[in-house]
Amino acid sequence: MGSFKVRFTVGILSLGYIIVSILFILISFGWFVPIEVFNLFLIDLNNRWILGLTSFLVLIFTFNIFLSSVRVKPEKHTSIHKTALGQIDLSIPALEQLILKAAKKIPGIHEVYPVLKVIDNNLSVLLKVQVNPDYNIPQITAELQHSIKDYLLQTSGTGIEEIKIQVTKINLDNKNSRVE
Repeated sequence: MGSFKVRFTVGILSLGYIIVSILFILISFGWFVPIEVFNLFLIDLNNRWILGLTSFLVLIFTFNIFLSSVRVKPEKHTSIHKTALGQIDLSIPALEQLILKAAKKIPGIHEVYPVLKVIDNNLSVLLKVQVNPDYNIPQITAELQHSIKDYLLQTSGTGIEEIKIQVTKINLDNKNSRVE
């Protein structure tokens, strides 16, 4: 499920839980009008069908949210070397940390958000960066590409097929002028 669908469903379910909780609190204090109204509502066969279908839909949405919360995404790895003793793999989060470390060395880069994809043991990197003003953007982004490629090859032996850079923002707040 997408992020918007999950937030929307959780919001609707939370609102429903709040209403039901308030009704139960009022019933526990002796206000039985909600029970009488509910009994009158259930007399009509169509209302029972509507209640049953609505309850079924809520069950499906709740079950989907539950499954998405307990589902563990498999961690992807990229193959580095094959030795006589076995294969050496490096996880995507470890590669992201190496990329962030390489990006810290480039002046003019404020923040870097790496997105890595491994397809057929070929590593592609998308960097969403924020740059500081007063820097030549084509120059610092090219320097960033070369720096990351060289650093990953040097430290992990991992070659990168492609490094795409998206400049998402020009940082006008010059207090923090380095990668965070």
